[in-house]
This record gives sequence, C-alpha cells and structure tokens, in this order.
Amino acid sequence: MKKWISYILYGILITIVFLYYLFPSELVRNYIVSTVTNNNPGINLSTGDVKICFPPAIRCENLAVSFNDKRDSALRADVVKVRPALMNLLAGRFFLLLNANVYEGNVDASVSFKNRMSTEGPMEVIIGLDNINVGKCSYLRDVSNRQIDGRLKGFLRFNGEYEKIINGTGNAEFILVDSSIKLLKNMFGLDILNFDRIEISMRLKNRILKMNEINFAGKQVSGTLRGNIFLHRDIHQSRLALKGNIEIPALNKQFSTFLTGTLANSIPRFM
Repeated sequence: MKKWISYILYGILITIVFLYYLFPSELVRNYIVSTVTNNNPGINLSTGDVKICFPPAIRCENLAVSFNDKRDSALRADVVKVRPALMNLLAGRFFLLLNANVYEGNVDASVSFKNRMSTEGPMEVIIGLDNINVGKCSYLRDVSNRQIDGRLKGFLRFNGEYEKIINGTGNAEFILVDSSIKLLKNMFGLDILNFDRIEISMRLKNRILKMNEINFAGKQVSGTLRGNIFLHRDIHQSRLALKGNIEIPALNKQFSTFLTGTLANSIPRFM
C-alpha cells in the first residue's frame, strides 16, 4: 500500500514539474491578449511573461491596460495572478480570484459571472485596495486632468454588466492619506491643496453616483461635501451637484460650498 501511495505522489510531482517547465507561456499570453481585446474593442491589453504558479494560477508580469480614448495612459501592474474558484467552476459558473501588485500596493478582487458557463452578462465585482500610490497612476492623472498624490485604501462592490457600468449598482468606501491635489485654478492663493486624510463613501444606483459623504482634513483646508454625480457615457461630462462646508484655518473662516459643472470642468462657489 505504501508503495502505491509513493507511486501516486511521485506521478503527481512529476506532472507538476513538467507542467511548470513546459507551460506554453507565449501561446497563453497571445490567447489572453487576443481574447480580452476581441471581446472588448475599447480596451488595449499588453503583458510580459505569463507563467503558471502554485497554488494553481496564471501569473502575468508587467501588465498594462489602456482605453481607446486614452491610449497614451494606462493602468499598470507589476504582477497579476488570476485563478478560478474550483467549486464554483464545478457548479458551472465562472468565478475568478485576482491578486495584483499595483503602484507599490496590493489589489485583491473577485469576479463572479451570473450566467452559467459564460463570461457575458451580469457579474459581481468586489475589489479591495491597500496602500496604492495613486501619484504613479498616469491614467488617474489624465482622467482627472490634474495631479493627485497620496496612499489609497478601501473597497468597491459592483453589480451589473461591463458594457453598461453606469446602469449598474454598487457601493464603495475609500481613504486617501498624506495626499495632495493640484488645482486647475488658484483658490485662496493656493495652487495645491494638501490633506492629511480624505474619506469617501459613495453608492451607485439609477446612473447616479450618490456621494454619501466626503470628509477631508488638513492644515490648509478641511470640511465635508455631500451630493450627487449624474453619470454620463463620457465620464468627463458627468454633472456635479455637491454641497457642504469648508474651513480655512489660515483665514480663520468657514464657507458654505457648492460644486457644480462637470468632472472635466468643475465650478466651485463659496458663500
């Protein structure tokens, strides 16, 4: 009996070794890139080496994702590991688990597809962020049209379809610490605002991103904002309707604040 167990273990070990060393890296890399880009015409994907690792997962190095409207900027990850949840796969549903080293921090995510044996249609996405250096993200800089620095952590949950993101539902909470935001226009004699901490709580429903609360605190300025962002297919044209209060210690003053306009061209008013 012990001899048979030894043979079985030896066979498993040899299979693992051969699978690791004979893994068709280039073939799998081309398959991943072509599958993602063919199914998502607006996305451009590139990746370096693709390997198998253990526990069983696909490991991609130097992965970059860009979008047709922002080809010159990309979301980048040093290492991404993706593996299926086997129990869900046996039940006929695709459930992917993802871990990534991104901008000096980590991302853990899961993607659950609702339709049996399909990656199309509705899905649930849960993302956790930890210690992300947002200042290194060129895509965030281009989308916001300003430099934003700091360390980000938090989570995001989304239910819906990829092609109709703004029609989905979800919620998120983020904390940005030791941050700075470059202003598009000089405000109170300041070109850059520095914050010790920014806390954001939001909810998505009926194409409205409800900002439950935005709290920010720093030596230059502190305060609170609440309201809605009415989402547009072109995210830059999403309309702002936020109000709150801010305090500027250097001026020893408090203001009622209204933020209107669009994400691309916000218009602050103080009273």
